[in-house]
Amino acid sequence: MKILVISKEAWRDEQNGGNVLTNMFSHFSGSEFAQIYCNEQEPNNAICRNYYQMSDRMMVNNILHRTKVGRKVIYNHVPTATVATNENYRKMVSWIGGDFKRIVREHVWLLAKWDESEIISYAKEFNPDIIFAPCYGNHYMQKLTILVHEKLKAPVISYISDDFYTNKQFKFSPVFWMNHFFLRRRTRTTFKHYSLVYTMTNEQKEQCERDFGANMKILRKNGQFESQYLKKTVNSPIRLVYAGGIYLDRWKTLKVLADAIRAINVDGVKMVLDIYTNNLLNDKMQQAINDGVSSRVHKAVSMVELMEIYHHSDVALHVEAFDVTNRHIVRMSFSTKIIDCMDSGCAVMAICDEKQAGGAYLRRNGCAICINDLSEVAHVLRNILDNPLLLIDYQHKAFEVGRKYHLQKNITRDLIQDFESIEKIKKL
Repeated sequence: MKILVISKEAWRDEQNGGNVLTNMFSHFSGSEFAQIYCNEQEPNNAICRNYYQMSDRMMVNNILHRTKVGRKVIYNHVPTATVATNENYRKMVSWIGGDFKRIVREHVWLLAKWDESEIISYAKEFNPDIIFAPCYGNHYMQKLTILVHEKLKAPVISYISDDFYTNKQFKFSPVFWMNHFFLRRRTRTTFKHYSLVYTMTNEQKEQCERDFGANMKILRKNGQFESQYLKKTVNSPIRLVYAGGIYLDRWKTLKVLADAIRAINVDGVKMVLDIYTNNLLNDKMQQAINDGVSSRVHKAVSMVELMEIYHHSDVALHVEAFDVTNRHIVRMSFSTKIIDCMDSGCAVMAICDEKQAGGAYLRRNGCAICINDLSEVAHVLRNILDNPLLLIDYQHKAFEVGRKYHLQKNITRDLIQDFESIEKIKKL
């Protein structure tokens, strides 16, 4: 089977979007992959060698200097770039934030001239049986998917996570709502191109079925849940690990956690928080979550390295922000990091609103220490300090639920069956 991936992210194992792709496709033996992606980064994975790249910088240069947009890259060996993005470029764009950055990006991609004929030529040369294209809250990504699908006619399987299309958004900006109106209309059109759409939550599955009449299925990230990583003792100091993005004000939740740990450590280090992220920290964030003793920030690491870190830690964290705006953004999201946490050999701790879909799933299955109010953080940490074996209990609960619902061989089997059935429909 030949699968063409169309994504916003580069396929990098240590970053969320790329890690999801690797988790999905690493056991598609005999399949061939190519990717059209819209990102400055270089790929880093052991599955795909065939790429067509576009990026924000290419679009800006096209507008200013009429330079070419897009390039085809085929690696002789699987790509293992250790540097994701040029650091100067990251710093240059990091000061632009929030809705303004999104609107600027949309206009840049609208004004720049893509080489549509080259994109289609690349896709036709690969000649995929299936197009896998996640559904993003971006006009240009949805436009790209429709462009390729209309020219190739290969069936499209999609995946959606964040709620960017319902009107349950807490925003006051008229610019946001104008863009939201047009994005909703485009998304309804884009969904007509999908043969199958995956989501990770029942809430979003039901919402998309109502809104789009879509063929929806639940897809969970998978794990190994190997018995050798079941723990019998707790470290001293107790080690908590957060791995992932600190955007959407997640860093503010981590600050509350770091403050509580600092208070506990006032007469000696009893707990430490290690944060692994690819995001750049401003001075305010540095002061809040990177004191070098109780709370330490590190660069993102590969999935293999992260699992090794987890195996020597005690608590794996899932956190979200508690402000109204960000609660609405992630309310139906199921972070793929949750399954990594469950498979980590650590107890899972979820600090998020009680209605957040990922945290609600953990609470419903009784497999995590769930904190739904920031005022409870310090109390929960002190309770763990007084009863450290509680962590062993929750680690075992996470493994039990993981083996029941997220075992790799079961999920991969169902996923391959879905792709094969869609491929057969194409050939009829």
